[in-house]
Amino acid sequence: MAATGLLGINPYQKGVAIDIASKPINLAIQLEQKEAAKKEALDKYFMDYEKSLNPAGMRQQDQDVFLGKLAQAKQYYLQNRDKILNPAKYGADAQSTYFAGLRDAQNAIGKSKQAMAQDKLATQHFIAQKDLNAPDGYAEALQLSHLPISDPRYRPLDVTQWKFYKTYNPMEYANKIYSKIPLSEGAPVDYNVQGKPGRYYTKTISKIDPQYKDSIYQQGYIDYANDEGLRKEMNHTFDTNKAEVARLEKLYGTKIPNAQSLAAVHLWDLQPVKENTSDIKITPEYNSKLIGDRQRNKPTSGAEVAKFLDGGVTALKTGNVSFINDYFKPLKAQTKTGTTGDIIGFENMEVLPDGNVKVNYSIPITRSKGGVSATFANKVSRILNPKSESLLAEITSLYQEIMGSNVGAERNAMGNPPTPPTSDKVKTYKGLDKNGNPIYE
Repeated sequence: MAATGLLGINPYQKGVAIDIASKPINLAIQLEQKEAAKKEALDKYFMDYEKSLNPAGMRQQDQDVFLGKLAQAKQYYLQNRDKILNPAKYGADAQSTYFAGLRDAQNAIGKSKQAMAQDKLATQHFIAQKDLNAPDGYAEALQLSHLPISDPRYRPLDVTQWKFYKTYNPMEYANKIYSKIPLSEGAPVDYNVQGKPGRYYTKTISKIDPQYKDSIYQQGYIDYANDEGLRKEMNHTFDTNKAEVARLEKLYGTKIPNAQSLAAVHLWDLQPVKENTSDIKITPEYNSKLIGDRQRNKPTSGAEVAKFLDGGVTALKTGNVSFINDYFKPLKAQTKTGTTGDIIGFENMEVLPDGNVKVNYSIPITRSKGGVSATFANKVSRILNPKSESLLAEITSLYQEIMGSNVGAERNAMGNPPTPPTSDKVKTYKGLDKNGNPIYE
């Protein structure tokens, strides 16, 4: 049998002993151990490299992507371990494929962290918008940005491409446009007060001068193009509220063919209108009539006044409110009219549950502002006790307050005391004392 192997002997020959300590065999073993150590070192290197792939910081939805790519690389490594560890013998293709798988897993980590940063930026941007509205399509884009990075539908959200907008507020819009444009005051117009003959008030209306119409229309066109909130409102109104479109067309005599034209007419319709209304006044003709009516039945001579006062005592003692008010109606002869049309003077009398009589009247009060004086009615009242011994004196005092002092009438009453109406409880008039008070017995 021929010799084989590096030793030059036949290891199967009877009686042959192999010296494992010989240099060739020892070298072979050393080489074998060296290769094994090399493979073990490479194996450990590759395993450590896989462990260095840290998914911390990845989005939750992307971790399965990373783990899947890493599992594929591991499986390829196990299936092609010898080729990967011996590129000199098997070539570098297997090792390159394995490293490509690891890099793919590593790239997944980087892409996920970048997506996480973009998600955080989108959240901060959304919070910063506060009460603004998200534009159309934003919610859908946000959903796509939250898909796993391996999903073909995934799209990162670029916040610079989304412009949030404010809800349209017509009051704020009108104030913004018209706050610096002066109003033009129209001619005053008189209006009658319904239900009150002879009384009227004046109304003055101020509007934007028509010379601004073209510039206001142009502003409406521009704002429609730039203001998302306004544009949405005008689009909605034009598509759904045909009655409003028709109202504006009829009011301003123009056609509104589209939403942008609607924005222009709508802005013109928002112009402020200021109304100034005067206080209620009395026409000169009606005021003359009032004066004439008030002078009618007014006691003039002293005797008439004295007789009127004595008769008032009897009238109050009847307790009949209609008769009392009818008797004292001449007190309205001195009624005046205040600046704002309110009545100053005697109004009426009421019979109270306890039998006393309440006199309702008003006295003038003058107020000044900016050098202009105005007279108003200050409502007051008196309580008269029909059983009081000083009733005539109280009626006389009331008469003087409402009608004014009548010295001639008082003197006449002293010289010619009238005979009061028949009444068991009415005392005889004797004149006035030194203080001007009536004397009875």
